[in-house]
Amino acid sequence: MTETALIPHAPGAVLATEAGLIEDWLAYCRDADGAFPATLEAYRKGAELFTAWLQETGNVGTVTPTTLIEFKGWLQERYSGQTVNLRLSAVRSFYRWGVNTGRLPTSPAESVKGARRPNSKQHQRDALTGEEVLSVLSTCDAGTLRGIRDAAILSLMAYCSLRTVEIERANVGCLKTQGERLVLEVRGKGRRDADEIVVVPRHQETVIRRWLSHRLTFRGHGDGDPLFVSLSNRNRGERVTRRAIRAMVKERFGLAGVVGRHKSTHSLRHSAITTAIRRGASPMQVQAMARHGSFDTTLGYFHEEARTANPAEDFINYEAETD
Repeated sequence: MTETALIPHAPGAVLATEAGLIEDWLAYCRDADGAFPATLEAYRKGAELFTAWLQETGNVGTVTPTTLIEFKGWLQERYSGQTVNLRLSAVRSFYRWGVNTGRLPTSPAESVKGARRPNSKQHQRDALTGEEVLSVLSTCDAGTLRGIRDAAILSLMAYCSLRTVEIERANVGCLKTQGERLVLEVRGKGRRDADEIVVVPRHQETVIRRWLSHRLTFRGHGDGDPLFVSLSNRNRGERVTRRAIRAMVKERFGLAGVVGRHKSTHSLRHSAITTAIRRGASPMQVQAMARHGSFDTTLGYFHEEARTANPAEDFINYEAETD
């Protein structure tokens, strides 16, 4: 098996050298490839992790495909498949750059496959288009109690990326003002205590307050009582369930003509996250809104979005080749 020297004339260094190869590589990714800031951050993190691993395992100086397979195995013992693939993509990018710039004859990483995941799609639910989101919201009649409640639920999901469990667990007392903004304390995935907030967009505050004014007419509207309640005759006034929320969203999707096997309740959360990214929100801002426990999960959204925002396919123009 052919060995590939990482950095010619620098056998004691990997990736980071006095010549600043990491910075040169990232600058190339930024200027020539148009990589998003979040992608650059993910690349840097992957390169630094690989560097540390090589130093700890005594592999500094040369790398073979076998070395990369061992690194992949080390990653798989500690991280999710998504994170493993993010880290490996950084290493592949670095070596590809090394080959393209003549620093290396071949890349030891190209033959190393990423971690297998349960399904090929990174996210199992498609985001809705902006027009679809607005169409779903427009199905809520502001002249009916059900329309007012559903509009508030859908607003929190589509504009604040709330999960169904977070809607279900929300209490009246979770709605507060903070810094002259309407916020909702979130009791979310895997926890009961409210330790995070989402900020209601100013243009959606009226939607939420309209429901709150009607909610206060129900018996039991103290701080610890549910923010969203059932309106059915069987259990009217009781905490709305996740099952009921999913059924409501499915019905609204149908009324709006939103179809697709991968479009579900979670698509509203997915839409909020991807739209925030497209509109220029930073990774830290998105992580705070989405309440991701791992920053790598947030970077995964950025990495996926970058794939379609500036794809290599757009550079293919056969007509230009014949000019």
